[in-house]
Amino acid sequence: MKTDEIRTSFLEFFRQKEHKIVPSDLLVPQDDPTVLFTPAGMNQFKDMFLGRGKMEFTRAASCQKCLRTDDIEKVGQTPGHHTFFEMLGNFSFGDYFKKEAIQWAWEYLLEWLHIPEERLVVSIYEEDNEAAEIWEKHIGVARDKIYAFGPGENFWPANVQTLGPNGPCGPCTEIFYDQGEDVGCGTPQCDPSCDCPRYVEVWNLVFTQFDRQSDGSLVPLPRKNIDTGMGLERTAAVMQGVATNFDIDIFAPIINQLSSGLSQAYGTDEEIDRRLRRIADHIRAVTFAIAEGVLPSNEARGYVVRRLLRRAAMDARFLRSTDALFFQIVPTVVEVMKEAYPDLVQREGHIVQVIRSEEERFQDTLEAGTRRLEEKLSQMKQKGQGELPGEEAFRFYDTYGLPLETIQEICSEWDITVDVDGFNKAMEAQRELARTASGLGGEIFTVDQIAARIKGLIVSGKKKTTGEEGTEFLDDKILETEFLGNKMLESEAEILDLSDKDENPQETASAGEEVIIILDQTPFYAESGGQVGDTGVIEGEDFLVKVEDTKVRGTLFLHYGQVTKGEAKRGSSVVAKVDEKRRLALERNHTATHLLHFALRQVLGPHAQQAGALKTPERLRFDFTHP
Repeated sequence: MKTDEIRTSFLEFFRQKEHKIVPSDLLVPQDDPTVLFTPAGMNQFKDMFLGRGKMEFTRAASCQKCLRTDDIEKVGQTPGHHTFFEMLGNFSFGDYFKKEAIQWAWEYLLEWLHIPEERLVVSIYEEDNEAAEIWEKHIGVARDKIYAFGPGENFWPANVQTLGPNGPCGPCTEIFYDQGEDVGCGTPQCDPSCDCPRYVEVWNLVFTQFDRQSDGSLVPLPRKNIDTGMGLERTAAVMQGVATNFDIDIFAPIINQLSSGLSQAYGTDEEIDRRLRRIADHIRAVTFAIAEGVLPSNEARGYVVRRLLRRAAMDARFLRSTDALFFQIVPTVVEVMKEAYPDLVQREGHIVQVIRSEEERFQDTLEAGTRRLEEKLSQMKQKGQGELPGEEAFRFYDTYGLPLETIQEICSEWDITVDVDGFNKAMEAQRELARTASGLGGEIFTVDQIAARIKGLIVSGKKKTTGEEGTEFLDDKILETEFLGNKMLESEAEILDLSDKDENPQETASAGEEVIIILDQTPFYAESGGQVGDTGVIEGEDFLVKVEDTKVRGTLFLHYGQVTKGEAKRGSSVVAKVDEKRRLALERNHTATHLLHFALRQVLGPHAQQAGALKTPERLRFDFTHP
């Protein structure tokens, strides 16, 4: 069964189960600042999982383009790890739960894919007796084929109770394909938790039923959800009876072209195979990223693309190739993926140009880096120094893209060792800096402490009915600021929350103090899409706040400003007024970016996509992709 056929059949199966078939979200998420790339099928449904906004449907299924670098060191090493991959998934938002999710997964695997039942085993969370009973008594799976594991294996997120993050979570059950005793470690104790390739994880069904609190407790959610993930490439490997994901129909042509272009046979040497697989994975990943307007750079998403290309280039260099090759592989990637993603076809030329330019630039960088490293080693030799400091080694890695193993090889020629521990420490420091600079948190669902403060103590998502005398609690709906700015520039409102500039809660704030104010409704536009936030005033009966910026966090609008008269009070009724002249200037520059985008596409071609923008009252900046 071909990969395209599996994708189509999965969506058709769940269409027949009354699921809304939702197209893949973009690989570069438009409204989610917590991630650089879409990492899972559930990401585009975050608001629905949290009960935000209008629920147009309660069941959904999708095939989502994903890109992750968490397991990048495993890519090529294992049969089934990738940076770019496709995730099949079905979702329920307060509709069906465990029984239906398990039953339908089993039905699809047995009756649509015709996988032999004797080849399948399942795992459950050790405390999830409900799932165990469904598998054994309702589905009829033998008890010895149901494995119970702890929170590190069968809870999502793993070990959430002890490690966090706060927010929705729950136990999961996984379905594995058993390739047989002759595959893998061969030990009697081998089971689905083993790292060997015997058991292939096909499907993960997450039962989102708890809300993890700051004290580590798991409070039941008032509405239970289903979030499943089925790796398309892994399923295709099972269906096509091949040893790895890289041998399936959509990867084999890429591997074959690489093998020919690099004059290296595939399937005869494990080290060569590992590098060919990694190159194939990385080229496919950057093809999709560049197609969505991400250009190689030294920041954020562009940095990921550049690193993937450079890792692939170093593998090619190990295989004795110093010529630009990857751009020639792009048409093959497009050909095998175009049925599901036809937009790749019209962007093929642009992708080829970008990759070729980056390859050639990196070859120059590598030559410069090698030359600089040898100059450094020559100086060390003259001084009698025998070890290259870790920070120095990392500088050559970070600046010139020289991998540690390459640095070690060159150093060995000079009879000099490398401080590997120091290199690793510098690497981790850089990763932490990148995480901080990106503004990305570790939480998939952001739990806003301000919202919790406004609503009072939240229990299971519902209002607390008892509390300290005089305390009032809002109802159980999601708290949000209603935006009125598309219709008016002045409106009445109520101050829901008042804090100082460091977000420490305040009941009052006097003249001269900097504050952050949250209103129940507002005409102020919050910074997004490159357009800066509105300014203006918030006027109470006996106080005035000058608003200097407006930002959005989740569903709440934060008005940053300074009290210029009187004493602002939490709970006060106010009038919010936007600076009209400034707003109109912003709107003009915002419109101009759309006109400019249209003109660029007419002149340069359809590949000229928006890659960022800034709209201020005085000027506009428009970033676009073009080699």
